[in-house]
Amino acid sequence: MRSRKSTEARKEEIVRAALTIVEQSGLDTLNINDIASEIKLVPSAIYRHFKGKEEIVAALIAFADKRLKHNVSQAAALDGSVISQLKLLFELHVKLLREEAAIPRILYFLLNSARDPELKANMLSVVGFYTQQVKELLLQGQEKREVSLDLDISAAAMLFLGMVQPLAILSEVNQEVLIECPPELWHIYQRAITI
Repeated sequence: MRSRKSTEARKEEIVRAALTIVEQSGLDTLNINDIASEIKLVPSAIYRHFKGKEEIVAALIAFADKRLKHNVSQAAALDGSVISQLKLLFELHVKLLREEAAIPRILYFLLNSARDPELKANMLSVVGFYTQQVKELLLQGQEKREVSLDLDISAAAMLFLGMVQPLAILSEVNQEVLIECPPELWHIYQRAITI
């Protein structure tokens, strides 16, 4: 007989299964039956924890938010220069792409879809918060004279995110991109913000 899992453990299992499916097939094909099949449950067992697909997608967004916030807190806790904190944040973001390839797929799908404006707004809020954290690090860098005082902080924060987007897209074809390209991307970015 199968042992009962706690509600939190079951929800996490459902989110993990959904991430696997999104990574393999995309967000638009995600459905309750496939999630149930992935974790060897009946669909009604999924509905005990989530009302439907939209709640599961909201949980996926919350998962992405939690991971990004964790990365920000790790970078902020690093002793050393702001440049080293930004570098760590970039490296953690690339690591997240390697570990959770579904996250960019969720982002791109929601940004290009008009089906659920609330989910889209939630995802944009996550990205907005992350961008704001990068801006704050860059401002700290200016205060400490590690980052160019002439730097447009908003543009530099967007460029920080912009380094990650092509990696996410190109890694769909070649995972080596996530290993080969980040060091040089970081080198170019660091030179640009410290000139």
